[in-house]
Amino acid sequence: MPLYVMLASFTGRGRRMGQDNPNLLSDAANDAETPTSKVLTQYAVLGRYDFVIITEAEDNQSAARLSLDLGVRAGLNIETLPALPIGVLSDEEHISILRDVAVALNVPGGPDDAGEETDDSWRLPDDPD
Repeated sequence: MPLYVMLASFTGRGRRMGQDNPNLLSDAANDAETPTSKVLTQYAVLGRYDFVIITEAEDNQSAARLSLDLGVRAGLNIETLPALPIGVLSDEEHISILRDVAVALNVPGGPDDAGEETDDSWRLPDDPD
């Protein structure tokens, strides 16, 4: 199943709930799990977020449901990010994605209508080695 990273911070209500129950996040994670999504691990962190939660879910919809349910149960604001393994895309797929992004963002340059590179074409950076 695909992995997701959830960056979570307590709401005011969540802080109060956490004072009353030190196992709040673990309990909420157990209660929020479904057949299509589950919490794999949780970390308390310092900085902008209070917790990093690693989950797996069948799809984005299942991940969103888990995030919402966990947020309500534990009093959390959660930002959910799909996680892709590094190296999952080949160089050709990277180039294709970069071209699609450039087109979507209307970046000047790139191949012209005939497929020929123009003088102001964008390019992948040269390998510094």
